[in-house]
Amino acid sequence: MMPGRMPDDDRTRMAANLGAAIAIMIVLGLGYWLMGALMHQSKTEDCLLAHRRSCGTVEVR
Repeated sequence: MMPGRMPDDDRTRMAANLGAAIAIMIVLGLGYWLMGALMHQSKTEDCLLAHRRSCGTVEVR
């Protein structure tokens, strides 16, 4: 331990780093989801602009 340094500093810094890592993971996950939704929307829009009739997804049961 360095002189003038409180023992709680390490715990506080580790908690802040963990919080920042979690926040970054959430932002990356939301970005991935948003890009997927935008790509799907773009494909559907391209299909509709080509005047096709079966642009929706087909569900098989």
